[in-house]
Amino acid sequence: MLEELGITDVVTVYNGELALKAIEERKFGVLLLDLMMPKVDGYEVLRALRTGKYQRPDRVIVMSAHAQPAELDGLIALGADAFMPKPFTLDDLEKILS
Repeated sequence: MLEELGITDVVTVYNGELALKAIEERKFGVLLLDLMMPKVDGYEVLRALRTGKYQRPDRVIVMSAHAQPAELDGLIALGADAFMPKPFTLDDLEKILS
C-alpha cells in the first residue's frame, strides 16, 4: 500500500523488539505501529519511546484490529499521534499520512 502511495523508503520489522532496534539506528518520519506484536508489543514500544532513549519518529500512527475507541485517549497519552483501525483501505492510509 505504501508503494502505491509513492512511499518507497520503508523499513518493515516483525516484532516490537526489532522496531526499537530500527528506531535506535535511524530517524523515521512516520512509524506505523501495530499494537499486537510478538516479543515487545506496541504499548511497550510507545512506553520505550517516552523514555528518551530512542529518537522519536515525527509521527506515530497506531494500527490495531483489537483496540477499542475508549483506548484512544490512553494511546495518545502514551505518545501516539493518531489511531487507524484495521482493516483499512488505501484511501484511509493516504488520509492519515497526509
